Order: sequence, then C-alpha cells, then structure tokens
Amino acid sequence: MMKQNAFAVGLALTAIGAVVWACGPDFPTQLLDDRAATLKATPENTFTFEAQHLLPASDALEAVETPRWGDAPQRADLPVAQAEKVKSLMGSPTGSAAYDAGEGLPEDVRRYVAGAVDYNRATAACPQAETSDTGEATDRPVCTTFDDAALAAAQASFEQVLAMPADQAKARGAWAAYMLGEVNTLHAIKAAGTPAFGMARDASAKAFQETRARVLAGASDAQGLGVASFGEEARLSLFVGKTLCGWAAFTRNDECVSDVAPADLKHAIALYAAQAGHGSGQAIDSLEAIASAVLINDGQAATLIDGPLTQRMLVAYALARVAPQTRDGKPLPILGQLIDAILANGPDKVASADRLASLAYQVGRYDDAEKLLVKADGPLASWVRAKLALRKGDSGAAAKAYAEAAKAFPTADDPKASLAPGSVHLLMGERGVLALTRGEYVEAMARLYEAASAVGGDGNTYDEVYSTGIGYGNDTAYIAERVLTVDELKAFVDQHAPAYSPAPKPDDAHAAYAASGVADHLRHLLARRLMRAGRYDEAYAYFPAAGDKRFGDVDLVAKAKAYAAAAHEGDSAWRDIDKAEARYKAAKIAREDGMEILGYEQGPDYFDNGGNFQGGSGQSLATLKGADVTDGERQRFNASAAEPDYRLHYRYVAADRAVSAADLLPPRSQAFAATLCQATHWMLEGPPDYNEARDGERSKQPNERQRRARAYYDRYVKQGPYVAWAGDFGWSCEEPDFASARALKRTQQIAAVKHFVRHWLWAEMALAVGVLGGLGWLVARRRRRRIAP
Repeated sequence: MMKQNAFAVGLALTAIGAVVWACGPDFPTQLLDDRAATLKATPENTFTFEAQHLLPASDALEAVETPRWGDAPQRADLPVAQAEKVKSLMGSPTGSAAYDAGEGLPEDVRRYVAGAVDYNRATAACPQAETSDTGEATDRPVCTTFDDAALAAAQASFEQVLAMPADQAKARGAWAAYMLGEVNTLHAIKAAGTPAFGMARDASAKAFQETRARVLAGASDAQGLGVASFGEEARLSLFVGKTLCGWAAFTRNDECVSDVAPADLKHAIALYAAQAGHGSGQAIDSLEAIASAVLINDGQAATLIDGPLTQRMLVAYALARVAPQTRDGKPLPILGQLIDAILANGPDKVASADRLASLAYQVGRYDDAEKLLVKADGPLASWVRAKLALRKGDSGAAAKAYAEAAKAFPTADDPKASLAPGSVHLLMGERGVLALTRGEYVEAMARLYEAASAVGGDGNTYDEVYSTGIGYGNDTAYIAERVLTVDELKAFVDQHAPAYSPAPKPDDAHAAYAASGVADHLRHLLARRLMRAGRYDEAYAYFPAAGDKRFGDVDLVAKAKAYAAAAHEGDSAWRDIDKAEARYKAAKIAREDGMEILGYEQGPDYFDNGGNFQGGSGQSLATLKGADVTDGERQRFNASAAEPDYRLHYRYVAADRAVSAADLLPPRSQAFAATLCQATHWMLEGPPDYNEARDGERSKQPNERQRRARAYYDRYVKQGPYVAWAGDFGWSCEEPDFASARALKRTQQIAAVKHFVRHWLWAEMALAVGVLGGLGWLVARRRRRRIAP
C-alpha cells in the first residue's frame, strides 16, 4: 500500500493532528482546571493502542522501521568483511557477474546478491516515489515497464536460495522469499484487470507468507521483512480493476476507495492489523487512512462491520480520531450511522460492547450505552458506567464504578488489555477529581498521587512533538500544598513517601540532571510547608540530604537550621542589636535560599519551574468558582495562602525581616542604612506579578514592590545617616556593620546619660539637699529620744 525499496517495505507516514493543550513551556493540562469537563469526557484509548491490540502478536516477529523523526536503524547480520564485499558487489553490471565475483561469501548470500543486482536492473526504468510538500513519501508508483529478462534472472536466483536446505540459507532465505514476493507483485501489477492477476497475486502472497515462516524458523531478519511482509501482502488486496488504491488514495478518499470489494478490504485490514500487532507504526498509519475514508463514504462502513476485527477498528477510530460534533454543535451524523449499523446486526454481533458503549455515550445516546453495558465487563465498561452515573448526579455510584474499574486494571504488557497505560492513568486521576468534588480530600490526594506515581518522573505526561500532556503531578502538588492541612500532608507523606529515592553518586558528572520522582517532590514540598508554618524541628527530616545534586549544591538541612536559629534569636536575644543581627541573617537566608526552604511548589512562587514563569500549574481563586469545588476546599485554599501573597513571596519575607532588624538599630548607624538598602534592593530586583506595573510603567498604579521600595527609601532619607552609596540606594548596598552599631549605641547611651545629668542638675542638687536634710532630721530625732528621761 505504501512506498518501499527493493529490500524492505516502508509505509509513508501520515501527519497526525493533535489538540494543543500546553499553555507555556512544558505546561500540561491539569485535570482540576475544568473538573466538569474532566468528569464528562469520553473514556477512550488512543487509536495506536487499539490498532496494536486488534491482533496482538503471538510470535517473535519484530518490526524494523525508520522512525518518523530520525534515521533508520542499522542492524548488521554479516561480518564486516562480508558486508563490505556485498556492498561492492551491488554495483556489478549483472547478477551473474556479481555471483562470479562473490567467491568466499556464503552460498545463499552470494545467490541472493545476484538476484538483487538483477532486480535493480529490471526495475531501473520504473518511476520513483515523489515526495509531498512535507517531505514525506507518497505511494510507491506502480511499475509496468520492468525488464522481463532481468526480472526472470532475479527470480531464478531467489528461487535458487529457497531451494537450498533451510539450515544453509539462514542468512538470506527470508530475504529471498520476500523478494520473490516483490517479483510476483510486479507481475500482478502488470496483469491487473486480467485473469492472470489472481494467479500472480496468490504467488506473491505465498512468498510473503514463506518469508514469515522462514523468520520464525530462525532465518536472519535484520531488516524486519517478516513484519513488513504483512503490509506487502495487504497491498495486493487493494486493487480495483487496473487501479491500485494505495495509501495516498485512502488519505484523499479517491473514488477507488468505495469500489474496493468488502472482502478484499477486510482481508487487507486483517493483515495490517497483524502487522500493527507486531509493533509496526506504518501499519497503524495504513489502518488510520482506511478507517478515515470508510467512515466518510456513505454506506461503506455497513458493508464491513459484520467482521469483528473491522468493526472494532472503525469504532476505535471513531472514538479516538473523530470529533463527535460539527462546528455548530450538532452530532456528527457518521457516528450515529456507525452505531445504528452495528446495532442493526443484532446484539450478538457487537464485537466490543464496552467501546461501542463509550461511543454511544460520546454522541449522547445514553440509553444505548446503558443497554450495551449490560453484557460488557472490564475496566472500560466500568469507566463508562461511572460517566453515566455522574450524568445522573449519583456520585456515590460513580465512585463505586471507578473503584470497580481500578480493580480490573490490566497488567503490564497484557496483549488483551482493554485500556492503554495512558487511559489507566487518566482513570486513576479522574477518581481523584471525583473524590475532591465530594470533599474527600485525603482520598483525592491518594488517587492523584497514584496516577502521578504510575506516570513516573515528575508525575506529568509530556509530548514534545505535539505539546500535549496531562499534569497529574501538578494536580497532586496542588492538593498537597493548598488543600490538605499540614498534619494531613505529613501523615500522607510518612505513609506513601517515607524516604527519598537513592541519590546519584557524588562523582557522577550528570548527577544534577538525574531524575527525582513524585515522592521526592512531595517530601521536599512538605519540608518547605513545615518551614513556612514555623515547625522547623519537624521540617529538617523531609529535606533532601546534603550532597544530593538533584536538589542543588546547597545543604538545605543546614540552611533550614540556620534560618530557624536566626529566626528564634531574632525574637529572643537579650539585646536589641543582637536581635537585629539575627533578623538580618534570617532575612539573607530567606532571600538567597528562600525558594528551596520556603517556596511554594506552585503559586505564588512556582518552585516547579524555578520561578521562571508565573503560572502553568496549580489553581487560583478565579478557577475555584465552579460548582464542583466545595466550600471546604476554598476555605483550605485561603488558609494556606502565602503571606504576603505575591510572586516570589519569600523575597517579601526577607524584606520584612530586614526592616524589622532596622527597627532595632540606631537610625544614624550604617547598619540601619544598610538593612534598609538591602530590603529595598530585594524589592527592586523583581520580578513583578504579570498583571502589575513594571518598572517605569506609568499607566498602572505602583505595584507592591515599588511601594515598599519607595517607603524604605523615604524612611532612610528621613531617619538614616549619610552614606557614600546613598546615591545608588537599593542597588549598591554595603553589608550592615553591627559592631559599629553596638559601639554607636553605647556612645549614644553614655551621651544620653550625660545630657540627662546636665539638664537636670539643679533638680538633682535640690533633691540631694532635701535628702541630706531629711537624714539630718532623722538623726536628730533619734538622739532626742535617747536623752529623754
């Protein structure tokens, strides 16, 4: 059906469309963004998964194909010297010349090379495949201008290889059978529309079947010809008279498509399905092209659905690739027609009731979906039951159906699996969404964490080609950070993420780029949340160990302890300047390491993207207004908000601590000026929130950073001393000199005492005279009492 060279078949690749979900660099869609849409969405698998499971492979045949992007795999099956000699022999003028010069090669290789040289001679005048504007190959043009004599010589050589004992033709026996199929295909093409066509086609099919048999018997298959032969055999069933209705014809839905005999088309579909079951992406493209055209053509699907394989393929394609509605919101007629045609055959002729029920649900035929589910079981059927229950408003029944689906999850690599891995993850995630809408917060966390852990990595799925993905990890982090209480999260982490994954070796040059998992992220999130709550002693155990390069070069436990000690000293030290110095120390740690020890995973800090983007994960008050959000969730969200709730909030925390240090310092000290300067600098550094005024922008009100920076500077001008760097205040700041501040304060205290003494000297003298007079009176009185008789 597609373009191929003389030695290995290749199917031209289609450009598969995709919905672009990403809203920024690697920002996947979150299930919690639109909970109603998430819970209403149709259960389905990808068409790729369904195509691969139409006829799962039961043998060891392996596809070897050039990837959509990249180079063809190189798989040598001959010693280097022999391979080099074969390469040189391919330039021989005739097959006999190549055979004569091939002395020293294994006999089967020698005769195969002779046949390959003659085959190339025979087809030299055949038209070559053109390329589309996208650079992809179109159908291989049919060839009827081959050299009969050269082709006969090639056929003779290939037959000689096949005539050898099988143990002596292991290197090229399968290759020769495949090429014999190619030879007979040329004869079939030339005989199309005549009685000779059937005989040539049968001979070709027999040769391709021989190819597979020889590979299974142990013959070399370095180019994957065993799997490729399925596609080549299928191609022979797509003739309409003299016309080969190839892949490009199906993608364009040419007139020949509707004229292909149903029996021939079903036979081709079966062969492509077998090829897809062996891992051929090219076969999946072929099935996709056939399904797309058949569904469009009026009545053609009805001629094919009596076969379970074709019926399942069409339903799978309709679910995965066809939008259920037209642009004006009306149901797409072809989907209803497909359902009607299948149901008209009788309930006993439904090949996959769970998939058809899902399609019926998608197009709004809920009664049909329920009827089909009566005889359907498995996780997909339970998933559809959950959707139907939700539509009726029965969240309890939906939760039960989801649980039933989870119990029936397929094992890894199960050839009979009814759900693709991605669908399993989605079902897990939807269970979490449902639990959250029911106010079951810990259960929601468990289900989304389950999905994120199953995905692996950071818990989010990504498709760099199509910029798609689902943010299970992001949804998990949202619940962990903004919905669960600190104690609920701590209990969950202790149970589900009791330790970090093993750290890479310190001497590993790529240690900083090693992957950390969802459990690792969750432990670090909890550590930072405990720090923000002031529960410092509990937080240390949840930070990554020193030396784990995945989390940077800083010893986060040591930094967290230093911050906690400084914060404590800043409140409890005896002397004000000691308090101020501790507060400034805590401020510097908050500024320099605040993201790692205090930062929010999502808004407002976005630790998950390094703070580079304000958004891409989590929720906001604006997104929590829907009916699917409980009042309890909103209350928990508000209670867990950052203080202050500004982008990179820890910078504000740092500035607040620095200003509180200035409150305890002598205003005329360098330290007073320096702490205010640093606080100003941290505000001027930015960045602003996306909706706030940027520096120099006068069309908006000043943002909080700008207001604070102005207030700090104004305070310095009003109260602080002159410093040499005052002209660049907020940018060129010295470190505070607390020792000089202490000396200044002592000097100020002594000066204050002296001033007090000088100012109140007369009162002090009068007080002294009064005191002395009083003492004299008391002494005199006591003496009179002693003298009295």
